Amino acid sequence: MQVTPLTFDQLTATQLYGILQLRQVVFIEEQQSIYNDIDGLDQSAIHWCVFEDNQLAGYARSRCLLDSRKFKIERVVNHAQWRGKGIGKLLINAILSHASTQRAAYDVELSAQLDVLTFYRSFGFQEFGEPYDDGGILHKSMRLTAGEAATD
Repeated sequence: MQVTPLTFDQLTATQLYGILQLRQVVFIEEQQSIYNDIDGLDQSAIHWCVFEDNQLAGYARSRCLLDSRKFKIERVVNHAQWRGKGIGKLLINAILSHASTQRAAYDVELSAQLDVLTFYRSFGFQEFGEPYDDGGILHKSMRLTAGEAATD
């Protein structure tokens, strides 16, 4: 399996449809989270896709926030059929590698559901702030300070 980073303009209509469908199935239907998924930020994001058998197996998006010197990881999601096969680790490693070469002085931040905090801690992310409700699911903000990524 390989991670393919694509800008919004590089996505085909079929790829974009697959991304939106996967996010809807997992976040809105499976997790019963009502939130504004189509938030106007996809156009400025890098879309990290893992395809298996011509199907989107995993996905995440990242954005660089120049004004706050942050690199954000968002919408990390795996298709149910491919969970437990290392796709999440593959995605995060690819994004962190990109972040370190593109924005070495930037902190990397994400918003993690409470049940996956340990997963993100394994990359060196540390929690900050209080838990908060995001679409009916408790989340915690996490940060990886520039240059502190865990290696395996």
